[in-house]
Amino acid sequence: MPRTYVWWSESGGPGKTTNAMNTAAAIGRDDYDVLVIDLDPQRGALTHYAGFGHLDHDTEENTVETTIMDVFFEGTDPHEIMVETPHFDLLPGHESLANFDSKLDEAGFYGLDRFGVIRDIIEDLASEYDYFLVDCNAALGELVDNAVFAARNVMVPLELSPKGRASQKGLEATIDAMSSGFDGVGVDIAIAGVVPSRVGNAKIFEEYREEFEGDDIPMSPFSIPEHSLLRYTWDKNMDIFQFIDSDETRDLREYEEHVPLAFKVIGRWMTGDYSYDEAVEKWDDVKDERMGDAEPEKLLDEGDSSTEAEV
Repeated sequence: MPRTYVWWSESGGPGKTTNAMNTAAAIGRDDYDVLVIDLDPQRGALTHYAGFGHLDHDTEENTVETTIMDVFFEGTDPHEIMVETPHFDLLPGHESLANFDSKLDEAGFYGLDRFGVIRDIIEDLASEYDYFLVDCNAALGELVDNAVFAARNVMVPLELSPKGRASQKGLEATIDAMSSGFDGVGVDIAIAGVVPSRVGNAKIFEEYREEFEGDDIPMSPFSIPEHSLLRYTWDKNMDIFQFIDSDETRDLREYEEHVPLAFKVIGRWMTGDYSYDEAVEKWDDVKDERMGDAEPEKLLDEGDSSTEAEV
């Protein structure tokens, strides 16, 4: 079974969709086959970010005839609605996902079967992809339960503030409860990593990092800043790597060059190409380096090569 991650936060706004989009692209650029599943019924979610906003809702001019809900409940082949991006395939979300809970009732799903709808689709596609990334909405409900049950590995974007930490504590309690509930069927659900966002104070970052390490929760050695750069990628419907490669966009400013590097390190941490300790060490090696016109992989891999040569 390919490894599956869900980007999830119980509060809105910490950057789960931005992280899902760009870590999927980072993993895809390392020659892995990646499928992203958008489970957010709101407009303007990952499907929109990737440039397929016309697929995530119905309008008077255009009705989306076949949606992800048909895949889940009508037996539709997911390939019928999949779309390609430069770095990953996408199973687009749709506003009808808001009816997921009621559809479970209509379809007569009971017991453990209520949690396995998304997992079943991933298992059917397991031979085609190396990694699955799921982006879901912040609200609790059976759609989120299905996403977490399917993924087992939860990546958490976290705003480093008292509100963000309170939300994180709630998420930890929810995951503990779910993991305990599924323990009898061999399902282990855990936080795979925490990625801070919107951090403007290095001291606060270190304080939170020490707290998480004390709780044995791996936290990335860097944060994803609230740069205008990421807003530009949304405006252009591009992941960060498309953005830096495109002739239609501006060059990165010096203070922005670490952003694609950060997503690359997170992606390699998720795939296991870097252990957590290696991700920390790699970030320390490259965080002050200039990327210039080079691809982020080149800067990271040059460091790996020099390390191997020394050994």
